[in-house]
Amino acid sequence: MGTKSPGIWPIPAGTRDYLPGEARRRRQLENQLAELFESQGFEEVITPTLEFFETMAVEMGEELENQLYRLFDRDGRLLVLRSDMTTPIARLVATRMRHLALPLRLFYLSNVFRYESPQAGRMREFGQAGVELVGQPESSADAEIIALSVKALHRVGLEDFQVSLGQIPVFNAIMDEVRLPENVVRLIKGAIARKDLVGLEQTLDAHRVAGGQKELILEFSDLQGGREVLGRAKSMVNGDYARQAIDRLEEVFDHLGDLGVEESVQLDLGLLRDFDYYTGIVFEGYTTDLGFTICGGGRYDNLLEKFGYPCPAIGFALGLDRLLLARANQRDR
Repeated sequence: MGTKSPGIWPIPAGTRDYLPGEARRRRQLENQLAELFESQGFEEVITPTLEFFETMAVEMGEELENQLYRLFDRDGRLLVLRSDMTTPIARLVATRMRHLALPLRLFYLSNVFRYESPQAGRMREFGQAGVELVGQPESSADAEIIALSVKALHRVGLEDFQVSLGQIPVFNAIMDEVRLPENVVRLIKGAIARKDLVGLEQTLDAHRVAGGQKELILEFSDLQGGREVLGRAKSMVNGDYARQAIDRLEEVFDHLGDLGVEESVQLDLGLLRDFDYYTGIVFEGYTTDLGFTICGGGRYDNLLEKFGYPCPAIGFALGLDRLLLARANQRDR
């Protein structure tokens, strides 16, 4: 049998090899983040690359469920490659760590897998570093985690970045007020999450959303800025549920000021993340040196209950490859 040429040994789309210099830079990045997380009282956990389908599909949402890599074991059980780390850690805490005193501060350094269209900064296998704070419901815990994401971005050398902060219950309250069918709400949520204002308006027109309701949703989806956003948001909603959610956002913003990171954070009431398990505060990090989010997270107070252990929690994840790319682009400016 003849020897094949090097060019006919491809690797799967959306994956990559790390050459020595690249591997060294990634390991250094992981070490920087691990040192920071440990200095803040977080302990590392490691979960399996493979999970049962029913574990990962809990509170995931249809779009992300369709991105799972699936396979069967020899007993016919449906397995998947983990597509995020929050759900496996929720399973771990609810099963093997539920006897431990709360709160739990956990961190991870892992690869995750999603079958999506590969492009620069968006791979099918990618590294994540992140933290989960379990068992602490207060707004101070929200602020602690958001502030830690800011510290992490500073720690790895990023200079020009912004963390956007939203609140899922405000969106839910507005959807309750306009009383639209669930399928329409999902379309609206998807368009807002993608920041697709043209697609959002087309969706509202296609489903004959009334003029006043349409204006409310469009204004809400583009409501962002500093502390002044809170007053505007309160004037847009009715009912105690929505106002309490905005009050919570104001509390978190006050705590961030006390922690000295308020200048790195802006409010964005149109920020909605992909996973269905988020129940409260959500946030994402951006840098001018990359056209993708570099970190994201939020509060997920109902996820652990799906595994039989009702317990509040909040966390975030950083994309390691995106951080490396953003840092390289920063140097090239």
